[in-house]
Amino acid sequence: MLEISDLIIARDPVTGARLPVRRDHVIDQLTAAGDHRAARIVARIPVRGEHLDPHAVDRLLVRVHTELQRLTEELHMAQRFAELLVPLLDVLRAHGHRPRVVDIGCGLGYVVRSLAASQVLGHDVDLVGADFNPALVAEATRLAALENLPCTFVCQDAFALAEQATVYLSCGVLHHIPVDRLPDFFAAQHHAQAFVHYDIAATTLAPFGAWLFHRARMREPLGRHDGVASARRAHPDDVLRAAARIDGMDTFLFEPPRHTNPFCASMRPVVGLAPALTAEFRTALGRRAKGLVR
Repeated sequence: MLEISDLIIARDPVTGARLPVRRDHVIDQLTAAGDHRAARIVARIPVRGEHLDPHAVDRLLVRVHTELQRLTEELHMAQRFAELLVPLLDVLRAHGHRPRVVDIGCGLGYVVRSLAASQVLGHDVDLVGADFNPALVAEATRLAALENLPCTFVCQDAFALAEQATVYLSCGVLHHIPVDRLPDFFAAQHHAQAFVHYDIAATTLAPFGAWLFHRARMREPLGRHDGVASARRAHPDDVLRAAARIDGMDTFLFEPPRHTNPFCASMRPVVGLAPALTAEFRTALGRRAKGLVR
């Protein structure tokens, strides 16, 4: 199932420059896929000539991501990241690493902003959000400035920053990456000490749960559509495990023992650790370490 948000913005694969998108081409793609509802949603997006109006698209995506923050808040995603990052960063400090955490595809930067606001990770952590969409980065920067938060947002490839990450994060990004490109995504993080990538768990309940939440919490038709499409595109556990097995990393799925209700386990992370950190991280996690599954 195609997601509208993946089709209404195009970028040059080499330079990253934004490219014009013909509305009729997007509609044709969705119609060919049998998704006539999505085609009608795109048909309502303003155009300049034959191409989607980039300013209208940006405003739409900012509205959708603002609504998506409700999902991130209600699923306590900042707290879920902190559950793993607090002990992980303690281990990294003990090994002499300066904590630099980079959120890939940060959108409006809710997770980074929440972690910065709570300071749960400590005062020495460098928190950075990276995204290719300048409208989302601008809004994330504006919101962080309003609250005077110690974090930074950049419109750039997270793997091409001048200063590399100690730990990479992402939330809801993996399902946007085709299966054949997942190994490259994980391999690009080989220089980091760890990664934590939360995404939708590919369960039979996921599409229904996504439909229920998005109907109840979101007004934008695009957000409602893409929320269900995301759940249907979620990668199965075996696919994620295979893709995340890279040289120099121990990789796990993390299934918190307390999440026995399948609705509460709707998001699940892939965790990667430099082998020198694994034993100490397990010890730091305590009883929660039994949630680390190879």
